[in-house]
Amino acid sequence: MARKILLLSFVVIVLNIPSKSFAWGSRGHQLVAEIAFKYLDEDTQNMVKHYLKRMSIEDAATWMDDNRSNSYYDYMKSWHYIDIPRDSIYKPTSEGNIVTVLNSIVQAMKHKENLKESKIKEYTLIVFHLVGDLHQPLHTGYTNDKGGNMVDIKAPGYTGNLHSFWDTEIIEQRNITVDSCTKYYSTYSPSQIKGITNINLLQWMKESRSFLDTVYNFKDSRVTKEYVDSNVEIIEKQLLAAGLRLASVLTEIFKS
Repeated sequence: MARKILLLSFVVIVLNIPSKSFAWGSRGHQLVAEIAFKYLDEDTQNMVKHYLKRMSIEDAATWMDDNRSNSYYDYMKSWHYIDIPRDSIYKPTSEGNIVTVLNSIVQAMKHKENLKESKIKEYTLIVFHLVGDLHQPLHTGYTNDKGGNMVDIKAPGYTGNLHSFWDTEIIEQRNITVDSCTKYYSTYSPSQIKGITNINLLQWMKESRSFLDTVYNFKDSRVTKEYVDSNVEIIEKQLLAAGLRLASVLTEIFKS
């Protein structure tokens, strides 16, 4: 009897754990970090490794998500995204969202001589993660459905919410890799690369939002194979852009 009560209690606890959606999922964030280091100069790589200590770049990229269950970091929860009503545009605010926080940290890191090494490490971890988050379209999504978290869908091999589908499922289903993302690099002209890597957080946010019509282009909660086929390239190019831009930001804040 006691065993049955214990088992029932466990089931109740599990059923009441709130579901969470993390931008890109672990693999997506790791891809952003790996792409960044692929295009990062050696001096900057060494500076980043110095402050990360023994932490890998893959672990650095997922640190913010890995600590979401730690109540100490609850103040960071709103930093992962910015939700804007469908028919509205971004208005400057002092609230802690992905744009304001990332901008503040990048500016603070330009004066890292005033920071302790532990704070530089923490800020570096946040930069790794939020640059990736900013390139997942649903992390710049709509207020009414919490960036797709409240949109239930059914797709081949998947039943869940739209946000998680873009975070993780498409990347895993289609085995998106560093190579599949960086293959597009050679298709860009030098001027296009310069434009992509120019540090402009608001522009990056607007670019991500520009994909939302495509993200929501399905009917009756049914997502087809053709939908996935048409969006794989968007995801790969967004991961590439995120990696290139992370490299650009790291270069900016760690330059001599």
